[in-house]
Amino acid sequence: MANFTIIGYGKMGKEIEKILLGLQHSVVAVINREEDWEKQFDSFLSSDAAIEFSTPGSAISNFYRCFDHQIPLISGTTGWYGQMEQVLEKCKNSSNTFIYGSNFSIGANIFFKMNEMLASLMNQQEQYEVTVEETHHITKKDAPSGTAITLAQSIISQLDRKKSWQLSESSTSEIVSIKANRIADISGIHKVVYSSEEDVIELKHTAHHRAGFAQGAVKAALWLIQHPGIYNFKDIALAL
Repeated sequence: MANFTIIGYGKMGKEIEKILLGLQHSVVAVINREEDWEKQFDSFLSSDAAIEFSTPGSAISNFYRCFDHQIPLISGTTGWYGQMEQVLEKCKNSSNTFIYGSNFSIGANIFFKMNEMLASLMNQQEQYEVTVEETHHITKKDAPSGTAITLAQSIISQLDRKKSWQLSESSTSEIVSIKANRIADISGIHKVVYSSEEDVIELKHTAHHRAGFAQGAVKAALWLIQHPGIYNFKDIALAL
């Protein structure tokens, strides 16, 4: 059995705690605000790994605390990817262990693979315009979601005609539009739509509740303890 710190004790943090305890692991520290670090620091240091689902504003400082003390880290927080290069560089230079990802649902990662395959098929079908649409609960801090950005980036990597993504209502010849909706308590709906004058092709993933994300994060944490390194969750998700 392993010892874990949970960083971020919102709905995801509570779901992760429930799964860990159900598997007979120990949660030795729960960090939800700055003062918790001082109060629970010694317990944090006894962790085999930390699982972090916090906010874009606090994520990087949380990462660096884990890196500074050689605590393997799993993070599902998004909204910090603009600083990805320096975060990964610090992690590498300090020989740390880190899994990050925009979506820890196994089903969503199958969806990522399907999205990439479909985009590859569409590279020669210029009659189709593509958009990405995401819908989440009204308390989600970042828009578009990290999952939607991952989908758009994958499309751009496969479609020669697309150069970038943009938060907007409609795509242009070189830009993939991402539409972001915030409605009630939606766990997450992502849709990729290819439209032509003749027909429409839709690829869609709907998360019914947060348990799927939490289960994927726990699986990743247990895997990471035995496999040091730096990983994007989408590159290892289907091997768990």
